[in-house]
Amino acid sequence: MSFEFFVALRYLAASRKRAHVALIATISVAGLAIGVAALVIALALLSGFQDRIRTQMAERSPHLRVSPARGALLIDPEAARAALAALPGVVEVAPVIEGRGWLSDAEGATVVPVRFRSGAFAAQSFPAGQPPPARLASVAAGRTGTRAGSLVRLTSSRTRLSPIGPIPIAMVFRVDEIRRGSAFDRSPEVEVTEAAARALAALPAGAPAWSARFDRVERAEEAARAVAARLGPAYRVQTWKDLNASLGFALRLEKLVIFVTVALVILVAALNIVSNVALLVIEKKRDLGVFATLGATPASLARVYRMLGLFIGALGTGLGLFFGAGGAWLADRYHLLPLPADVYMLSHVPFAIHPLELLAVALFAMATALGAAVLPARAAVRLAPAEAIRLSR
Repeated sequence: MSFEFFVALRYLAASRKRAHVALIATISVAGLAIGVAALVIALALLSGFQDRIRTQMAERSPHLRVSPARGALLIDPEAARAALAALPGVVEVAPVIEGRGWLSDAEGATVVPVRFRSGAFAAQSFPAGQPPPARLASVAAGRTGTRAGSLVRLTSSRTRLSPIGPIPIAMVFRVDEIRRGSAFDRSPEVEVTEAAARALAALPAGAPAWSARFDRVERAEEAARAVAARLGPAYRVQTWKDLNASLGFALRLEKLVIFVTVALVILVAALNIVSNVALLVIEKKRDLGVFATLGATPASLARVYRMLGLFIGALGTGLGLFFGAGGAWLADRYHLLPLPADVYMLSHVPFAIHPLELLAVALFAMATALGAAVLPARAAVRLAPAEAIRLSR
């Protein structure tokens, strides 16, 4: 055990014998613990919601998308399809046929502008003698007053020639499912079969893009690099993160702002550490003189008080991490904060504890506590040995 470590530990234990010193030390530890716990809970709350958002983004966006770097259609659609199909872990490869149009109920009483896109449908979605199936977003279904099993008419912005001139392309669909959307949902308002999408988009062959889904979304990054190397610069390869880049940046910025804002509580708590260490410097003036007379260097004396601040920081940080992480875990495990599921699409407030975030909080709190002890430590070593002994009489 080093000299500095031993003296700092003795000072911390001996401070309990003096009520005013013990009170300030307790306030310093409690203030830092509250700040750390508040920051941990705030980050866990934000991570809980953001993890749900990212999960839904991955579910509702293609894991990988190949589109032309220039132009509207792929130069070689078959090459893009083959490159995606050859990837390990791929479970679905489909062309992306999309466009814009107007959706209305069967009577045409209400018309709303929508985006449509090709999607995958189960075999039982094609009953004989009925219109092809379609999936509607809840917003589009609510505005047209339709429900599962209803008939809707989708009119494309594309036209076809007829004896009387160009007329819009329109098709009737049976609503197979109403998909609940959200504010961050990038899915189209209407999903139809590939054949119907080609007819509505007036695109009998080729494709503007191909999409792929994997058994694990983590494969997307490595697969994107492999496909880009195989197809070359004429194709643009995007992962689900690239397709939602603006939202991903907003989520990261939100977490940074929350971290900086709540971390101010830790900075305020550091002021208590300054006062506590400064009070100990005043209380131990005689010890400073004795240590200096016995040969302790100014740097060694400064390390004593810096280590004292480090002890206070470690104790406050440990308590804050324990209560913050423990409270967040209990709130998420036992659903202590319920939410109306029909409004927020969640039954409770989610919390997610990420080890790297806990490490960042711990390092910030310890660095702040250590920095708070630097100024009193520098003041301690400026005092001459004889002067320290004289002033402490």
